[in-house]
Amino acid sequence: MADDPQYEDQELKGEKVPLMLNKDTIDRAIMARLLDAPEQYPQWPLHYLTGCYGRATAEIRGLSTLKDKDAASRIQLNLQYCKELIASNAGLLLTMSDSLFPQPAEALAQGPLQLLGSLTSSDSSLPAGFLEDLISRIEPDDLPDLMITLIRDGINKKLLQTSPLGEYSALLTALHRLTSIKPVSRALAHSTQWLGSQHASPQLADSGRQVLSATLLGPAFALTVVPDPLWTNANRPQPSVGEQCFSDYQNRRPGDVMASMQSLRMTMSSVVDSLHNICMNFLRNQDTREAMLQWIALCLECNAKERSKMNMDPANAAPHGFFINLDSVLLKMCEPFLDPLSGKAWGKVNAGYVTDSRRVDFQDTTKLNMDAEEQRRYLQQRRSSHEGASSSNQAGAVPTSPSPAGVSPSPGRRPSSAGGAPGAGSGYHFICECFFLTAKGLSLGLIKAITESSDVHRELPHYTSHLQEAERACQGLSGLALTMAQAQLARLKTAVDDKNQLRLCFDTVLQEPGLLRNAVAFYRLMATWLLRLAYPPLAQGQMPFVPLPEPAPAEFRALPEYFVDDLCELMLYVGQAAPRSLEGLQLEEIMIFMVVFMGSPGYVLFVLLQPHPDSDMRRRPPVAASVQILIEGHPMVQQYLVRSLMKLYVDIEFTDRSNQFYEKFSTRANVGLLLEMLWNMPAHRQSWKALAAGKAGGQDPKGAAEGQHVHLQFCNMIINDSTYLLGEALEKLPQVRELEDLMANQAAWETLSKREQQEKETVLRQESESPCTSFLHDTDTTIAGMRRGDPACGMIKHHLTSSSIAVKTLEYTTTEVAATWLLPEMVLRVANMLNYFLQFLTGPNRKQLKVRDPLKFNWRPKDLLPQLANIYLHLERADAKGTFANAIAVSDRYRPDMFPETCQVLRQLGLMADMDIDELENLAQRVEAARHQGTEEDVEMADAPDEYLDPITYTVMQDPVKLPSGAVMDRPNVMRMLLSDPRDPTTRAPLTKEDLVDDIELKSKIDMWVKQQRQK
Repeated sequence: MADDPQYEDQELKGEKVPLMLNKDTIDRAIMARLLDAPEQYPQWPLHYLTGCYGRATAEIRGLSTLKDKDAASRIQLNLQYCKELIASNAGLLLTMSDSLFPQPAEALAQGPLQLLGSLTSSDSSLPAGFLEDLISRIEPDDLPDLMITLIRDGINKKLLQTSPLGEYSALLTALHRLTSIKPVSRALAHSTQWLGSQHASPQLADSGRQVLSATLLGPAFALTVVPDPLWTNANRPQPSVGEQCFSDYQNRRPGDVMASMQSLRMTMSSVVDSLHNICMNFLRNQDTREAMLQWIALCLECNAKERSKMNMDPANAAPHGFFINLDSVLLKMCEPFLDPLSGKAWGKVNAGYVTDSRRVDFQDTTKLNMDAEEQRRYLQQRRSSHEGASSSNQAGAVPTSPSPAGVSPSPGRRPSSAGGAPGAGSGYHFICECFFLTAKGLSLGLIKAITESSDVHRELPHYTSHLQEAERACQGLSGLALTMAQAQLARLKTAVDDKNQLRLCFDTVLQEPGLLRNAVAFYRLMATWLLRLAYPPLAQGQMPFVPLPEPAPAEFRALPEYFVDDLCELMLYVGQAAPRSLEGLQLEEIMIFMVVFMGSPGYVLFVLLQPHPDSDMRRRPPVAASVQILIEGHPMVQQYLVRSLMKLYVDIEFTDRSNQFYEKFSTRANVGLLLEMLWNMPAHRQSWKALAAGKAGGQDPKGAAEGQHVHLQFCNMIINDSTYLLGEALEKLPQVRELEDLMANQAAWETLSKREQQEKETVLRQESESPCTSFLHDTDTTIAGMRRGDPACGMIKHHLTSSSIAVKTLEYTTTEVAATWLLPEMVLRVANMLNYFLQFLTGPNRKQLKVRDPLKFNWRPKDLLPQLANIYLHLERADAKGTFANAIAVSDRYRPDMFPETCQVLRQLGLMADMDIDELENLAQRVEAARHQGTEEDVEMADAPDEYLDPITYTVMQDPVKLPSGAVMDRPNVMRMLLSDPRDPTTRAPLTKEDLVDDIELKSKIDMWVKQQRQK
């Protein structure tokens, strides 16, 4: 370029002067400048070259004003050559440490990192096209090292030090800009550093956490709001999200906290968009797609073992924030085919991927309904089938598409992608790959984080409670004891603040509407796919029925159990923690899935329905409008939902999950709330009544009978739960009263040591709280204990809450479906339960149930007593044969003064209408008459032969039946036992009611003997 601006102006204006801008002068000018830079020149050679490139670009744009088009064309060619020469020399500066061009020592030390400032700075950004020209002129062998150095030592290093509140945007933009250039993405994908290179990082196979630092994309995905447990003050990304947005939570205004959460969600949405764009730079190109899929698979596989544990070690697993970002990107990858109605996934999502894929492993997981031995046989059968197909192909025509070793082509499969990406492709369609990678990613990431978040919510009240207890412990202390107590108090305050920060960080990310909506959309597709796999006619529009025909297809039963568990876990979390996220979503397929599989235990051992830690178990959580519409109006839901929920209520009893005994009551409480909601909907109440009457099977008598049996089992479990839960609570309440009386007696209380007082206060507090651990004086032990949780604590409140739902279910169902409760195998159990509770509420010791703050324990005796009285009345009104009054009378828990005392309390407190109390007194008279009559019959039957007596109850049998073992029992007694334990009481072999054979001869003998006894 001419040094004289005036001459340059003349030349650009096209005046007839010699054109001095040519390739030779450009070459000499640039070389001279690079070889002999002015002293104290502020710019490094690379920055000088990028400036020249930008000025040349600007000159080219200015050529449009020239009138002489021929001159403009010649000038443009020279300027273009100038840009090419600049790019070539820039490449030499960056790739050759011994370049012939002198550079400052600092620039020489930085090498390729000289580009970082221009890539990430808004003030000195690279001219348009420079990066592409630079990369096109770098030798292919030099490009990987240049880019890896720039990304690993420049962009990634800064990303690991930056939080979403920091200057992250320019770094992600730079990474996206680099990877959008095909030669760069190809060089990275083919590099040994792409997957972290086990040779360079042998720990990668053993520690999933290594993906954060050992792989090229790991640091970008580590940008998160959720704190990493291994962060310290030294390595925590800055600015700290928790400290900036959520510290000192108790003193922050709720509006400010919510504003911070919304701002962070917008930020993370932008981060996810950037990460998705970066990944798509690789996925759009055929020769880099396989490498991208391998990186995703590596993240999943090296974390699968640790993140599948109930208590994972954060030192050996990638943190929650990393996986939530990965899941968000995977969900965005799935967006084009998520709508089941589009049909894009059908024919491509192949269940064979689970057993045959070489990319990710699904074998070492619990299956939907297949044990280890059956799984081994199933896999062997598939291998044999594939080998046979392979032999046929070799003997006949040459296959048109290669397949992974030992796997035959099948629907949803396609040839491995061509190209030189590392490793071989899986052979499955890209949609199939995305579907199953996302399913596994969500299980290890989002669902695991939801579980962790629920634990945090559950622990926080106990942290707060221990803090309050520590504050009380400081009162009255002095000297060294006060100093130690204050130190403990400070540690607890820090722990509570940290726990609040963690809770809010989790809620910020996990309740982000976009993430939840995408996740729900994915599981809508999962639900539809599972239904189509289990019931193929669905693909032709034929709706399934409940229960599905058995046995379930082997390819369905061989799927990982977490496909269903995670679907349910997500829907429960969204429904309870963020129900507004469901508004406007299509949920019909998920609703049908729930209804069908809850009622088909041969297909799915259904997930337990656990309430959200912040939910009130006595109240039904809010239901999204779209869900409410489906529940109220969908024909299949109306027909089967009540049955399926009852089946779930029963089947929970027989699961083998850890802590199942305690979990089942919380689950049943949730089911009870849902059933109460359905009872108040006319269509569902009609279905309920039809189910109880054995008319819910339509034209299928077998289905109607099965439905009626499900209802009978459900009623039996209601009695079991009510008896156990309420009985346990009523027996413990006197202990609480005794403890409260001791604390109120100042003289007796002061005789206890300080430690004994604290222990008793803790016992009282824990009985009214959710499960927690006992308070220990060592703060570190206390905090560790609060994390563990103890299901034995807080049981009074838990039992009273759960039992109140069960008793209420019994109360409203006896109004219109009382016949089930009056069956021979049920009526005595109901009478025993009701009598048992009245003994507590109206007996001589009822005052022992009075506690100082009953609502703290959810103890509502003024609600419970009329509920029990109503149940008595409902059953009595429905009983035309006097069966119920007889059952009350023969119950070993009946007392003659029980009903008079109940009526007296009801009148005194005004808990029931006088008309109803009068009716209850009439029932009492009938019960007394039945008791006297029963006493006389006992005398008559006293000398019955042993062969006429039931071997369990030693009463004269009314309907003797033979068991397969040869034993003879009274049918009501056998049926009663089968409801809780479907096994022969003598041999413990499986037993059903169909196995019972009427002993007609023995019944005839018994009837004759009874007649003779009464004639005497």
